Amino acid sequence: AAMTLTAGRITAQENENPPASFNHIRASHQFTAGLIAPFPSRYGREAVYSDELAYLYFNKQLQEPKEGANVGTTADGQPIVWESLDLDSTGRLRPKRGRALGGAPAGPGVRAGATRGGLSWGSRIIYLTYTSAKAQTAILSVKGNSSVLINGEMHTGDPYNMGFLFIPVQLKKGKNEFFLRGSSAVASLLFPSKPVQLQAEDMTLPHIVPGVQTGMQEGGVVIVNTGNQQLKGLRIQAIVSGQSQETTLPDIPAMSTRKVAFRFDGSGITTKGSFTGTLNLLNGRTILDQRSFTVESMNPGEAYSSTFISEIDGSLQYYSVRPQTPGSVWEPGKNALFLSVHGAGVEAISQARAYKSKDWGTLVAATNRRPRGFNWEDWGRLDALEVLSIAKQRFQPDPAKVYLTGHSMGGHGTWFLGATYPDKWAAIAPCAGYPTMKGYGSADGLIPDSSGNLYEQRLIRASNQSDVIKLATNYKHHGVYIFHGDDDRTVSVRYARQMRELLGTFQPDFVHYEYPGGSHWFGDHSVDWKPLFDYFQWHERLPDSSVSSIDFTTAHPGISASSRWATILQQQEILEYSRMQLNRTRAKGLISGTTTNIKLLQLDLSDFSIGTTVEIRLDSLSMVKHIVGTSSDKIVLQ
Repeated sequence: AAMTLTAGRITAQENENPPASFNHIRASHQFTAGLIAPFPSRYGREAVYSDELAYLYFNKQLQEPKEGANVGTTADGQPIVWESLDLDSTGRLRPKRGRALGGAPAGPGVRAGATRGGLSWGSRIIYLTYTSAKAQTAILSVKGNSSVLINGEMHTGDPYNMGFLFIPVQLKKGKNEFFLRGSSAVASLLFPSKPVQLQAEDMTLPHIVPGVQTGMQEGGVVIVNTGNQQLKGLRIQAIVSGQSQETTLPDIPAMSTRKVAFRFDGSGITTKGSFTGTLNLLNGRTILDQRSFTVESMNPGEAYSSTFISEIDGSLQYYSVRPQTPGSVWEPGKNALFLSVHGAGVEAISQARAYKSKDWGTLVAATNRRPRGFNWEDWGRLDALEVLSIAKQRFQPDPAKVYLTGHSMGGHGTWFLGATYPDKWAAIAPCAGYPTMKGYGSADGLIPDSSGNLYEQRLIRASNQSDVIKLATNYKHHGVYIFHGDDDRTVSVRYARQMRELLGTFQPDFVHYEYPGGSHWFGDHSVDWKPLFDYFQWHERLPDSSVSSIDFTTAHPGISASSRWATILQQQEILEYSRMQLNRTRAKGLISGTTTNIKLLQLDLSDFSIGTTVEIRLDSLSMVKHIVGTSSDKIVLQ
């Protein structure tokens, strides 16, 4: 959209031509040649991560890469050499067709032997160079890689080829080196004519839903600062359907990108459709940059997205909703809530749209810091809990009817969240999921679980929270429906069978179903499977007051500490597994059981009547007596 500045005020004028990714690029350089070699590294999904390239580079032992130069040898003595890259018809740099790296036979899934410290030769490094006539700033546009080392400075990558990763870089005069981790990549340098601008890709926007979600809304846009000064006091003006709204922005650090939240007024949108708005990046009265953007309006009953400011880090995030069937009966505290966690590279809105509306509940899809996420662990785990809390407040479900499901990476998220927070769900349903992140991330299935080094031992223990196999008895708390295509070539059906065998040793309430001929994704019924939701409907979460037995395991109380009326406050050995197996007889005023690796344990006695003498008998310790004095009594045992 074109804008005019009149007497210090900014007004909107219509323009049918939306801008490209960047308004102010004076030149660009596409990388068309490079080298590639497989460097040893040890897995990317475990606590101890080893990187041979970084070791050589920062110890100044890495020789200048040249075609045919020897990098090292495989375990069977074959040389590992730098090979040249071809540029294919899509502009992607790839190894030359028919040639395998390091003398190994060509073919998918090739994995060479091991070298120093047992590290595997499974990680390929692409080497690119650019000779600059002067010291200058640029923007690196790259996709297909998991990371990039630029003149010794490490930056993130875009392994899912989303195409919106732009990295401000400081080029030095002469040769600049880029080491990309990945087997192929698309890379170019953009030279900006202005130091600050709005990036068109990767905006985060809510949908307008007349009668449901309208008025003041919040969106997110990326600002690229290629200058050497931090930017302070900038503002964004958003104009949508004639309504203007300004937002003061946080500081934008030098040589960085930052996604910032802005407000816009959607009250002028009253019908379904696409509506063009305008963003002005302002410094005082000066327009630094200008962008058009599109606001989508949905009909009630359609899937839609909502944004919120996360309490985790203050960033703008979104979740998506598949509303309950229009016209069906909805009462606060009566209907169900389904939390669905998406797969890698899948947007939450696409996840929500894969389901049809249910007449007995609302489905909410969290984002996991989109689009790739964190396997629903760490930040992903917190994101899922935050969205669950928001959804409970907004849709007011029956506490007994809260369910968890997800697909692929979200299948793992379902296994993980179901084991980590077992008392939150009436039932869970992992679809095409893998149980442990480290197991799925291993190319050969071998997971280092011990070390002679004290520091590595601690780091390995830090990944215990991810091992749902060790947490499996927590599934006793709820029903489990395992759903997997029997011809899945992405996430093997063997994972579903592994969990079936495990649950069969202790869990009487689970279903295992393999869809005949099903690949990793065989249509929306890969997740929206009627028998799965029928299974959900047969299950309700019991209130805490009616639960007499607890069997709960955690790797750390900072991640997951509580089950019903018992909370682990402190471990004896940090990051080792802690377990409590407790039984409560309210009529007799008795709590008994056994504990493992627990130093401090808190028991909630609110379900006992005031005046009751409660006897607590744990392990081989002396009995403890407590007379309940209030309806909120808790006792902490050391």
